[in-house]
Parts: sequence; C-alpha cells; structure tokens
Amino acid sequence: MTKKLDYGFLLRKASISVVKEIIEQIANEGLYKKQHIYITFALNHPDVKISKLLREDYDDEMTIVLQYEFWDLIVDNYGFSVSLAFEHSDETIYVPFAAMISVSDPSEDFSLEFTPNFSELKPKAEVPQASKSDGKVISLDIFRKK
Repeated sequence: MTKKLDYGFLLRKASISVVKEIIEQIANEGLYKKQHIYITFALNHPDVKISKLLREDYDDEMTIVLQYEFWDLIVDNYGFSVSLAFEHSDETIYVPFAAMISVSDPSEDFSLEFTPNFSELKPKAEVPQASKSDGKVISLDIFRKK
C-alpha cells in the first residue's frame, strides 16, 4: 500500500538541512562582512543545554546572534553548541535543531521559520562499559611534573 506523502515533514527536513549547512559553513569559514545570523529557539525543549542563570533571564524562547562575540561553534547531526559573550559572563549553550523557531540573516533578507518538535530528541550517549582488568595497578607518578 502506498503511503501518503508528508510534505510538512519533508520541508522541515530540507530546511533543517539548510540551517545545518549554514552553521557548518560559519563554523569552518566565519561570516562574510556584515552577515549576522539570528537563531530563535524554544528553551523548554529537553535537549537545550543552557545555564540556570541564562534560563532565569528568558521565558519560553531565546534569540542568539552569531556575529561578533561567539566562538567554539560545533555542529552535530542533532544541533549545535556555541560559546557566546553575555552581559554577565561567557556561556556555552547547545541548541538542538528540533528546538528552533526561526533562523534569519537580515543582511541577506533570508529567513526560515519552524515549529519546535518536542518529540525529536537527541539519543542519549551510551555509557561505556568498564573493560575487564587483570587487576594490575599502573602508577602515573613517572609522568607527573615535580
């Protein structure tokens, strides 16, 4: 039996792919001249990682700007992490693509809008199992500076 096409899902998947490519390019090459990217996301998505201090400053959503004061931009298949300068401190946050509300670059008249998807969750990293040992203890004292 043929399945009905889910156009909304296909458009969301393609749009997230575009955003991922944009962020990867910024991570690898930086921004071009006056470009600046606004990313608005839902704070209550379970995979958003943000400090308690920042979470208290915002309600349901937050907008970050990738322009001047950001570094350590890292993209994975589920979202991105970035370090940003805020008024009170530098913070590293993690934004899953599923939490995005909008992405725009006003300098290029570019904008995409999303509905956050709270059912799309990043798989939890598996906890590595301890390897079996023969019981020998190895001293690291010879490697320590004296």
